[in-house]
Amino acid sequence: MKFNDEQTGLIGLAIGAAVIGLVAERRSISRDTIIEEIERQGRNRGDGVEGDIFLKAAELVRKGV
Repeated sequence: MKFNDEQTGLIGLAIGAAVIGLVAERRSISRDTIIEEIERQGRNRGDGVEGDIFLKAAELVRKGV
């Protein structure tokens, strides 16, 4: 995967938002729960480019890269 700086920043924000969401809900933080939260937020917010960012963020966390 090759990303530009803007896309990389947005992916980082999506991952960070997922972690903050888990902390706010007092849920455990693990790779699986982060992926679930990214996907949940992506369904709630994502359409078009924004949805693609959430998909790529979940893919990166899933791979552990």
